[in-house]
Amino acid sequence: MLNRPVHMLAALPLSLLLVAGAAAVGRDAAFGAASPRLGDCRLPDVPTPARCGAFDVPENPDRPDGRHLSIAVAVLPARRMPVRRDPIAFFSGGPGQAAIDSAADIGLDLAATFTDRDILLIDQRGTGRSAPLACTLHAAGDEAASLAHFLPPAAVARCRDELAARADLTQYSFARFADDVEHVRRALGYGRLNLYALSYGTRATQVYLHAYPDSVRTAYLGSVVPIDVPIPLPFARVSQDVLDATIGACESDARCAAAFPALREETRQVFARLADGRVEVPVAGTERPVALDAGRVAERLRFMMYSPAGAADVPWTIHRAHQGDWKPLVDGILESARGFDHQFSAGVFLSITCAEDVRYITDAEVAAATAHTWLGDYRVREQRAACAGWPQATLPPGYRAPVVSSVPTLFVSGDVDPATPKAFADRVAKGFARHADLVLRGQGHSGWTRCAASAHATLVRTGSVEAIDTTCPATPRPPFRISP
Repeated sequence: MLNRPVHMLAALPLSLLLVAGAAAVGRDAAFGAASPRLGDCRLPDVPTPARCGAFDVPENPDRPDGRHLSIAVAVLPARRMPVRRDPIAFFSGGPGQAAIDSAADIGLDLAATFTDRDILLIDQRGTGRSAPLACTLHAAGDEAASLAHFLPPAAVARCRDELAARADLTQYSFARFADDVEHVRRALGYGRLNLYALSYGTRATQVYLHAYPDSVRTAYLGSVVPIDVPIPLPFARVSQDVLDATIGACESDARCAAAFPALREETRQVFARLADGRVEVPVAGTERPVALDAGRVAERLRFMMYSPAGAADVPWTIHRAHQGDWKPLVDGILESARGFDHQFSAGVFLSITCAEDVRYITDAEVAAATAHTWLGDYRVREQRAACAGWPQATLPPGYRAPVVSSVPTLFVSGDVDPATPKAFADRVAKGFARHADLVLRGQGHSGWTRCAASAHATLVRTGSVEAIDTTCPATPRPPFRISP
């Protein structure tokens, strides 16, 4: 669910993918038995050399003689001496995004703030260069399926069969990722980690804290995903609230209100037409127009609201649809579909969400959580269908129990986040004895501001939440889009 630019990691020379040993990685196994080696490497759009390597781990720690994986690691070295041994470790979102892909944006942001600490980027198993479980779910020429489905059933089935032939899809959970992180931490000789996590990375942080509570010095949790809340169940209500707020903001803005004086009614009429099946759009490669799905449209609007800039386009996009111009929505849906394939490992996305979320959603919960929303049960139906035949991990006992921790933790939420509202951060924070809460007014999902960076710097520098200034100014809303 991360919504920041993604820079793809160029292929590293094989000479830099140096195996650091084949010690088993289970909770009771010996970590880091061999001396690790990292080699100099260059990452795209990163001006200074990094250090890269790969660490060997068994796919299934209960079968150490079976298939092994190479876990890709990149370190942006500290710039100032003396170098502290408690690095900043970034846990990316998704689930299914690769941390090293963010070296040129999030990585450099962190490196500029924490000059005396290494920035540690670990590609979660199944992502990036860590035995990737990549699939194309939205192929060119199959736009009709992409317009109907967030997860096209035929493509998901092909993906499952292709990946299952070379991977045990039950071994790509956050529990396994936690073991991999601990393996890397010990192998590199680091002390406790300062975790920086966004979106689903905050779920991974909770799992890591469950498993290795003494390995974390501080934690920054942005756009929090609780370990005991099954995603995507809350999306319909949360995104409806943010859409209503966006429409309300337009009504309170002189320019927007003048351009779209009946926006709320237009929105209702757009979804009424969609629900009745009255909207068909031409699609390249098909003989007949394709019916546009109401849930798919609502999901597109939800994704647009992840960022303030995207939210500023929502009134114009709805108005164009009401006027009969569906092209902005159709183009946006297809762009998002291609973006999913580009930015996410589909195998990891499904392996985690099927085992850790979707299986815990009940029919009664769906009815209550999605009633009277434009998104309705669309996302739940899509993910349930995809998970029906997907192999699912067996989670450790107590896996979904809320975390109880004394680690100093900063919880950061956007007040117009259509995925992870502040209530999620509040839910997780109940178990954290030492925490501070920061609300980024005017920010959506995984938002970043200089004020948030300053609060993070204070957290890491002091190892405490006591001195953190949580009075961040609001981010001005971008002007609403009025015309093409």
